[in-house]
Amino acid sequence: MNYMPVVESMNRVGAGRLDEKRTAILFDKIKSAGSVQYSFLFIVFDNETQEPVYCVSSEVNAMQGSFGGGTHFLGVFDGAGHANHGSSDDWGDPRKFFQEALRLASEKFGVPQMGR
Repeated sequence: MNYMPVVESMNRVGAGRLDEKRTAILFDKIKSAGSVQYSFLFIVFDNETQEPVYCVSSEVNAMQGSFGGGTHFLGVFDGAGHANHGSSDDWGDPRKFFQEALRLASEKFGVPQMGR
């Protein structure tokens, strides 16, 4: 994937198999190498190549004080670029972020979610 968040370091929170071809890993404590600050990254890796193929990000809304909106943006990196899925305080909550990131990745790769 050519376009991904640029980070110096991050902490692996947990991982799980998305399907037989892909593994998803959740990261927090992210030190960004650029101007965008990330609270969480949900990265899907191809099991064969070990390369990232999809990423959902929780991006700090640095302009919230001036322009309003939620505390975090939900971003998606799909290999072709970056899409913003709106702001919400929910994307700063690890559980709510993880649930939405898993839903988006499951939808992208056609993987049924457990419990749904």
